Amino acid sequence: MSTADKIFVNGSILTQDDQLPQASQLAIRGKHILAVGDDLAGFLGPETQTIDLNGAVVTPGFIDAHVHFLWGGETLLTIPADQARSKADFIRIVAEFARNREPGSWLRGGGWNEHIFSEVLLPQRDWLDEAAPGHPMILTRHDGHSGVASSAALNLAGITCDTPDPEGGVIDRDASGEPTGMLRDAAMGLVMTLMPEETEAELIKNLDAAQTYLLGNGVTAVGDMIHDMGHFTFLQKMAREGKLKVRLTVYTPLLKWPEMKALLDEGIYEDEWFQFKGLKGFSDGSLGSHTALMLEPYEDTPDSVGIYDTDWKDINTVKQNIAEADRMGYQTVIHAIGDRANREVLDVFESVIKENGHRDRRFRIEHAQHVHPADQGRFAELGVIASVQPMHCVDDSRYAESLLGARCSFAYPFRSLEQKGAILAFGSDWPVSPPDPVASIHGAVHRASWHPQEAVSFVTSVNAHTATAAFSGFRDHDLGKIKPGYLADLVILDPDFQHLDSIDEVPDNLVRIVYVNGETQA
Repeated sequence: MSTADKIFVNGSILTQDDQLPQASQLAIRGKHILAVGDDLAGFLGPETQTIDLNGAVVTPGFIDAHVHFLWGGETLLTIPADQARSKADFIRIVAEFARNREPGSWLRGGGWNEHIFSEVLLPQRDWLDEAAPGHPMILTRHDGHSGVASSAALNLAGITCDTPDPEGGVIDRDASGEPTGMLRDAAMGLVMTLMPEETEAELIKNLDAAQTYLLGNGVTAVGDMIHDMGHFTFLQKMAREGKLKVRLTVYTPLLKWPEMKALLDEGIYEDEWFQFKGLKGFSDGSLGSHTALMLEPYEDTPDSVGIYDTDWKDINTVKQNIAEADRMGYQTVIHAIGDRANREVLDVFESVIKENGHRDRRFRIEHAQHVHPADQGRFAELGVIASVQPMHCVDDSRYAESLLGARCSFAYPFRSLEQKGAILAFGSDWPVSPPDPVASIHGAVHRASWHPQEAVSFVTSVNAHTATAAFSGFRDHDLGKIKPGYLADLVILDPDFQHLDSIDEVPDNLVRIVYVNGETQA
């Protein structure tokens, strides 16, 4: 019998393994789980370290199924507009950041949410002009589907009252027709394509910030939705150089499939830290930006049902790319917020399944926020994973009723999807929401008391941030469970973690220690 390097005792170990759901002891040898049970004395050796958990909770390392890894790291180092609670706050935060920057230089940042301002107002370009005159910038809304640009940025992009709305986007205008600075979805690209590319040194700073922040929240693995193929190349290099501390399962843009296929033909680098799994596409926008694609008009804007994302403009190319990647064994995950978007993505997945035949493909819908009752059962029927973000539900509960009215009864239908057999995987969409699994699990269980009939249990929620999140990215053979042979990624938590379903507010600082490959992470 092998001896253990470490044996943890006197804990509440939530294994996520149906064969042994809970235990009090676990043993590690090297970077793998050696044994789990209630009496592991047989694995003690002369050099075994015994760690008394003193009643702490242990889970597998949390997996965030959907983040934007380098973008998230960047937001920790750029204008923290997420801290703004008013117009005055917003202007002050931008001005403080810009104070020591080179005149006329591009500024980055975002995360603002008008629904948490003391007075609900959309930022305008004159706010930025007052705070940082002459600086081109676009500060994105927290959902990433709209942003406010400064006059300097609008001028560089040539956006005037005569500029037409681009396909898949909207330029907000005032009563006289002048752009207000607010750009929605594809319209943001008119400015963002002009921003200077990040240097490798900047990307390394973003990487380091992201990894430190994720590990601090107990997140040891993520599904990374890459929007820039340069980021794919950079992360592949970091993996090869051994600089990754968080495991990445990566997805590249759906419309970049020809470019990705060429890289695959050349041969890409993969290991236990970095794996390419498939394609990520968009079908619509977001609820807060009024660009989620709905079957019926918005309550507050009866002339609008949202918009298609530019990814979805050529449905034949969409189907062709998904089908070809599927035949090569790669997964596809599609962003869908509105009920019409979810229905149409399910239709596309169904057509590809019929074309290519049944196999273990694990198609995913990212967000699955508003799913018409007639479509909820199709997730399980088609084997489509619902990759959802509980903190989006908490955020949207502030204003969704004014946008959707009675349709909120099938908003974020976590329990309905689960009861109809769908697999749920949890994530944050960071930096849209913080990558905080404790808050996410609390949000799924409590839903801010908003439509609580769709809440799911603590057990389901922990599983969705571990075992099924691993399953959603084809990492269920080595991640997401505390089980012999699995990688020793663990989170040690305060005992209160097990009582989240009876705690009204999200508690702070429940994560005590994080292990990756059996070693503690600073």
